[in-house]
Amino acid sequence: MVYQLLTMKRYSSGPLVRLATLATPALLLATGACSGPSARPLGAPSASPRTDTQPPSEVQRQPDSQSPGTSAPGGPASKAGAAGAGVPRPSKKLSVLEASRYMLALVNRDRATQGLAPVELDDGAPTQAGQAHAEDMARLGFLGHWGSDGSVPEQRHTEAGGADMVLENALCFTDEAKRTLDAKPLIDPVQVERAESLFFDEVPPNDGHRKNILKPGHTKVGIGVAQPISTATEIAVPCFTQEFTDGYGTYAALPKRAKVGAVLHVEGIMNGGARPSGVGVARVVRPAPIAPSELNKRRSYPVPKPFQMYWGPGFVTPIPVKIDGPRLAVDVPLSDRAQPGLYEISVWAKLGKSEEHTMVSLRTIVVE
Repeated sequence: MVYQLLTMKRYSSGPLVRLATLATPALLLATGACSGPSARPLGAPSASPRTDTQPPSEVQRQPDSQSPGTSAPGGPASKAGAAGAGVPRPSKKLSVLEASRYMLALVNRDRATQGLAPVELDDGAPTQAGQAHAEDMARLGFLGHWGSDGSVPEQRHTEAGGADMVLENALCFTDEAKRTLDAKPLIDPVQVERAESLFFDEVPPNDGHRKNILKPGHTKVGIGVAQPISTATEIAVPCFTQEFTDGYGTYAALPKRAKVGAVLHVEGIMNGGARPSGVGVARVVRPAPIAPSELNKRRSYPVPKPFQMYWGPGFVTPIPVKIDGPRLAVDVPLSDRAQPGLYEISVWAKLGKSEEHTMVSLRTIVVE
């Protein structure tokens, strides 16, 4: 199919825009998992002891941002995504890898507008997790941060082998129509530009995607690209994910599964000036399949709040975290009132000169 640019119209919140005998799925955005989870500590030095069983504060929930009234895919690119804005537009359609590299160039162009260092494309866990989610959304016609199997961003990242905190941007259509994915899609570079522009051109307060792109500490990004096959009645439109990570440490492996009450050894070494400060344990209901109609109702995703925090020296804490320079280690029980579920293990640190505690690692374990 060939895009008829002059006949493309602006889309509303409806699932499809009819163009004579062709239709193009309308793209929407899902708010990122969390932009920079950090907070001031509730704990106090031992001179003023107190017991802290909660994290510094609830990790921020980003506002929903559906970007209503955005130009339909295939229309003129926005100012941020326009060719000639510092990144030459490719002259041909792109493979998935080429589209990922083009989006990386656009992300780094946008970071450069704020004087930020570029991020690298990580084709390991971030891309594997992002690709799986992009394919899931495109195949079933939904948008969000929960997968059709009930998975969440940090779970997909963990299962792909990741250990860092991951922040996700997602874009797809929401008509809940099942589609067959193109095994070797060719992506129009205009669609890559449009996706990055939808993420980056947001304005407060609905600018969670932009904040993810512009987080100074990000060092890597994984990019997922999935596109259904074109049909006689529908133009193929790609779905995208961006999975940003910071790489503040390396961590000892955790088991994929455990029993309620098992003792878990958490150990890591910080780098990049990060100073380890604590370990948190959260729990959510064990994931189960979710229908696309329900997935489309879930626009923003709050990172789960730990039910128990463990701190280093200077705090009264249930179990002290051993901290030796950049190293931390602690043995913690996996039990939230003896309930099974998906347990989330977070590592917290102070970054640079800041005294705030920031989540730098988040991994999941299925606890039975």
